[in-house]
Amino acid sequence: MNHSIQVVGAGLLGTSVGLALSRTQWSVWIADADRGAERLAVELGAGTAGWSPVDPDVVLLCVPPSAMAGAMEQAFRLYPSSTISDVASVKTEPQRHAQRLGHSERFVGGHPMAGRERSGAVAAQADLFDARPWAICPNGVAGPDRVALVEQLARDCGADPLIVDAHRHDAAVARVSHLPQVAASAVAGQLKSAESVAMELAGQGLRDTVRIAASDPLLWTEILTANAAALAPLVGRLADELAAVARALTQAVGDGQGVIGTPVLESRDVDKTIQSFLDKGLEGFTRIPGKHGAPATTYTVVPVVIPDEPGALARLFATVAKAGSSVEDIALEHSPGHPVGIIELSVRPAEAAVLVQALHDDGWSSH
Repeated sequence: MNHSIQVVGAGLLGTSVGLALSRTQWSVWIADADRGAERLAVELGAGTAGWSPVDPDVVLLCVPPSAMAGAMEQAFRLYPSSTISDVASVKTEPQRHAQRLGHSERFVGGHPMAGRERSGAVAAQADLFDARPWAICPNGVAGPDRVALVEQLARDCGADPLIVDAHRHDAAVARVSHLPQVAASAVAGQLKSAESVAMELAGQGLRDTVRIAASDPLLWTEILTANAAALAPLVGRLADELAAVARALTQAVGDGQGVIGTPVLESRDVDKTIQSFLDKGLEGFTRIPGKHGAPATTYTVVPVVIPDEPGALARLFATVAKAGSSVEDIALEHSPGHPVGIIELSVRPAEAAVLVQALHDDGWSSH
């Protein structure tokens, strides 16, 4: 069945929705107050510029939190029969907007759990939502047909729709999305005054930890503030736990830990505090689901030295394919000042030995 959608906002998510739906039978219009962004989205193939001349099936609001109320009021006024949805990362606030405007029966909030640290239409991808959760938060007033329509939109974008209450959603994303943003920015902020030698020694672990700190500070200020009620206790708890680690480390310095003659009991108390903190982190890490929502799986990491030259990755993956291995994850680390890098291939333990042998047979250096 053909559907139509009006996308409001030609940023990363709005343009990506248009690109994703270009693979389907949806008719897409895309509008933005910034006509340059709108033109770019259209040139990329995200839809027809401007506003739909008739009521579309769905109006999808892809605007920053500060613009949500105004965009929603405009959508309800322009299209009196359309289902209105959004992609905001906080869901209780848009529901309140719809209620204040007297149109809760036409609003079905949504939040695709997908994004990038880059923003704008230039960063959009047609596959941005593929196999990603798309939270859908019915308000109890909108009819089931409208909820089903937003679910269909999520599926047609490649996502996996998940029905969840708005309050539960906001509490969940505070923990799994907003708190990581705060933590990444906190670590990255310490790099501002780092000596140059520290940056020269930086490895993939640092890059993995701080990647999302490159996100737009203005947008994230709005997001974090909008979810302050759910986020504040989590940030406070994290601060308390880090403060306990800081006290333990300070105690270690005062005790001369690692120096002959250090009192054993004091050293053990310090170690116990730090290890407890790290153990808790490991336990939390193991709760992150594996592929397709399955329980987390332990993989064997096979590191391979790879030259920084055209065609190297293609040759490597030809060897992987020949070995019959299924690569579950990839990490690539460049060696500063050297024409080679290390690529880490995560495979199932049973496949590791066969893969390593195939790599050696084809002349790859693997350890």
